[in-house]
Amino acid sequence: MQGSGASFILYSTPPAVVHPYATVSIKSHVPMTLAMKNSTYSKWASFFKSMCDKFGLKSHIDGTVAPPPDIFDSVDDSVLDLAINNDEQTARALCLAIEGLFHANKQFRTIFLSHDFHSMTEGDSSISEYCQRMKTLADALRDVDHPIQDSQLVLNLLRGLNPRYSNTADDIANSTASFPTFAQARDMLTLKELRLANEEKVSTTTVLLAGTSSSSSSYSCPGGCRSASGFVQTNGGGGKKWKGK
Repeated sequence: MQGSGASFILYSTPPAVVHPYATVSIKSHVPMTLAMKNSTYSKWASFFKSMCDKFGLKSHIDGTVAPPPDIFDSVDDSVLDLAINNDEQTARALCLAIEGLFHANKQFRTIFLSHDFHSMTEGDSSISEYCQRMKTLADALRDVDHPIQDSQLVLNLLRGLNPRYSNTADDIANSTASFPTFAQARDMLTLKELRLANEEKVSTTTVLLAGTSSSSSSYSCPGGCRSASGFVQTNGGGGKKWKGK
């Protein structure tokens, strides 16, 4: 740029470098919040480590770099309050502390989780809700080193079903070709649930139509009804009488 006999060189300011984790929403890649009351540690850890690998954040959890402030947005305060012990704690130390919380007192936790798992019933829940609750407990048992085999999961599912699914439960239990997987059993029960819902809907509609038809056929005209031929149908048992115009 020329001005007043002096030359000036203008340098453009380089763009700011944005670190990957500054623009990444942790919760959009880790679709659950880790909390003490509903143990989903294994599933959470799998998503969390996958997210760190994807966005180059692995160094923040291997102990070499301090963690960015929002890297644990998917962890509930009930967990962080117990796991964090100082402001200088590395992400690696925090990860180990969180893991320790969910692996502590395994034997006692196994007793209570096993009781809840084997005593679970469907009640008024939908098939989807019932299966989800059972799968969550099975995952919690796996976290304490007591994994549930898929066949055990199916048998426990059938045991606690609402009685209206008895026929479908028998079909699943008596399968001769190959014992259905948990996913297959869930799909079969969901289909039965849809059929039952449709049958109830059809039955209700039929009853309403029958009631409407009955009301129409029993309607009588006050004082008698005049026909096109000039006869009047009386309501008092006198039969038809001629009534001129």
